[in-house]
Amino acid sequence: MSGSTLRVVLVVVLLIHGVGHFMGVVPALRLVEVKGWNSHSWLLSGPLGEDGARILSIFLFLLALIGFIAAGLALGGWLVPHAWWRGLAIGSAILSLVTIVLFWQAFVVFFPNKVGALGVDIAVLICLLWRNWPTEALLAA
Repeated sequence: MSGSTLRVVLVVVLLIHGVGHFMGVVPALRLVEVKGWNSHSWLLSGPLGEDGARILSIFLFLLALIGFIAAGLALGGWLVPHAWWRGLAIGSAILSLVTIVLFWQAFVVFFPNKVGALGVDIAVLICLLWRNWPTEALLAA
């Protein structure tokens, strides 16, 4: 696979994963009523109350959404400096993991929604932090 093809694939994955975080915003905004799909947090709903947890859920999911979209745009070289893409992707993956764990019921289906989102977050962290992949040389090839 050429570097430009790999870059396009990674940009698409980051953008789609970012947009997917809107699924966590939907129950908090009460746009749809589905049993078991809500913004309740097993850890924060008690101390913050349901409304406080709901507001925090909206903020965190939107922040992850924006972060992944910005990472994808940066990797593609659009609107965001290219040098920021790794940091944005790593920060967004960490934020996404924490947010999904805190608001477990914000994604309506266990598979592929929760498993897929967690898988992409973990893959981003393993690739970028542990394996240092992809290299800039590979992306430029």
